[in-house]
Amino acid sequence: MKTALILLLACLASSCLSAQRTCGVQTLPRFVPQHTASVSAREVAVLPVVVHIVWHQPEENISDTQVESQIEVLNQDFRALNVEVPDIHPLFDELAADVEIEFCLTAITRTQTPWEGVSNLFAQGKRRVCHTELGGRDAIDPAHYINIWVAGRSDGTLGSATFPEQAQDKPEEDGLFLRPDVFGTQGSTTPPFNLGRTCTHEMGHYLNLGHLWGSGADNFDCEQDDGLEDTPRQASTYRNTCPAVPPFSCGSADMFMNYMNYTDDACMALFTPGQKARVWGALMQFRSGLLQSSCAPVASAPSLNRTPPRLLGNPAKNVAHLQLSEKEKYEIAIFDAAGRLVLLTRHHGGGLLEIDLSGWAAGIYHIKIKHGAQLHLKKLIIAQ
Repeated sequence: MKTALILLLACLASSCLSAQRTCGVQTLPRFVPQHTASVSAREVAVLPVVVHIVWHQPEENISDTQVESQIEVLNQDFRALNVEVPDIHPLFDELAADVEIEFCLTAITRTQTPWEGVSNLFAQGKRRVCHTELGGRDAIDPAHYINIWVAGRSDGTLGSATFPEQAQDKPEEDGLFLRPDVFGTQGSTTPPFNLGRTCTHEMGHYLNLGHLWGSGADNFDCEQDDGLEDTPRQASTYRNTCPAVPPFSCGSADMFMNYMNYTDDACMALFTPGQKARVWGALMQFRSGLLQSSCAPVASAPSLNRTPPRLLGNPAKNVAHLQLSEKEKYEIAIFDAAGRLVLLTRHHGGGLLEIDLSGWAAGIYHIKIKHGAQLHLKKLIIAQ
């Protein structure tokens, strides 16, 4: 097992162009103790998210649909349901882990600010975007909700996030900070950062994951890493590149497709079992309040009229349940691991939908749930 436990220093954001993969990582006091063994199957955790849109120019005031598209990306990436999984290079395809975390959108707030590039501006020792009195928007109960601020930046950085222990110093500024043009898959997003992976990367930092190459802009001496055994040590980032095959450095192939690397959105594909273990360690040790919350709309903010569908009783044996929002019309299709359609049904009115699994073979099934313009993906596991 690797022994280097690193501190993550700030990315050199001021020297980066806006077209490059960059993140404004802040210093991490220390990592959660090592957990690199695979994590056994557990009940999927659903973490509630509040999105604060703090806009200066009208184009920064992104739509609800664009916000919802980002939540969908997070759910796909953290459940290994993203379309890139089948194409992961054979060197790493068995390391694609289902982190068993999902996200639900509980509220969207909107604030017009007089400050251009408000996300990286500070006043009175405070980050402007996190404080209503300074032209931003106050966080909503950051101990129990993931606060994401979507606002313009003037430093060329795509996004940043706070690590778990930093929440103890300034809990009112705990969360993720993303530019509107890299948030989600619709609206104002543009290639190569139009698939929502900047938020996936920053959510990894929020849940205590580091960069694979360690601190700084490069690791040419190969002495630093992220402290995890199943993410190979690498010499530098892959900013502005998308290798066809894994390059080699530090004595092994580089996992360039890892979400905690720097590549274009389309090249990112996986978290590893070791990263999954560290994320769950962070949830249990530092962010347990998220596990005590619900997906109910937040009362103190303008809320959404619906919450994403939830799959209950998974892994399942004879029956599974889908929790669906009220007053919605759904089309539900279930496919087996070979892509064959095994069930197609329509459901009206929301509520709890029971799925009879009697006679179904054990294995992995993929559920597609469509309502309106929204498509939700779930992975169903039928146990022996």
